[in-house]
Amino acid sequence: MLERNNSSNRILSMEVESSSDPVENRSYNVADCKYARRHKRKRKICMLVLCAYMLLAITYTILNFAVFRPKRPTISLNSIILQDLAVSADTAKLKVFLNITLNGTIWVENPNRVSFQYEDINPYIEYGDEKVGDVHIPAGKIGPRTTTTMNFTMIIMADRLSSDPNLFSDVVEKGMLPLTVYVKLRGKVKLNLLFKIKVKVSTRCHLSLDIRMATTANQSCHSKIKL
Repeated sequence: MLERNNSSNRILSMEVESSSDPVENRSYNVADCKYARRHKRKRKICMLVLCAYMLLAITYTILNFAVFRPKRPTISLNSIILQDLAVSADTAKLKVFLNITLNGTIWVENPNRVSFQYEDINPYIEYGDEKVGDVHIPAGKIGPRTTTTMNFTMIIMADRLSSDPNLFSDVVEKGMLPLTVYVKLRGKVKLNLLFKIKVKVSTRCHLSLDIRMATTANQSCHSKIKL
């Protein structure tokens, strides 16, 4: 009799345990579903925020280049004037000594809606393949849609001129001294905090000094722009 009661109790406890398992499984499955739903919702929110950010960045970029589209600054060497000229010649040794001072004007136009910041400018002059003079113009800024002029004075180095074997022929026989002036302008157009456009502008001018008339002649310039 006692054995029957014990066996019945075992059966009853097993039934209770087996009946309790589905409840635990159901609660576990519900928690999993809630976690998965929250995770999926967060992922959707992250995707929406990322898409909105990308759309905003693309729109911002298009507006910057449409409204503040960078344009090429223009640089030109308007005029080079002979300020001072002193000539002495030694016909026995076929030597010429020159003291030359030139005045020049650089004209720079910034057509952009924002300012243009330029680095130091160092115009220089060559006779043949030798640099015979240069000058320094400090860095600065040109306002939006503004044109500015820069004046400079350049003294040609007599010792470098006198070392050229063609100098006597050009000055004494031909009366014309061919020179080339180079001006290079580097800077940047700052559209905003993110976008900066670098600009390189260079101009080269060929001219001749008329020794007999003490003036400049045959000046022609060519510009090159890299944006």
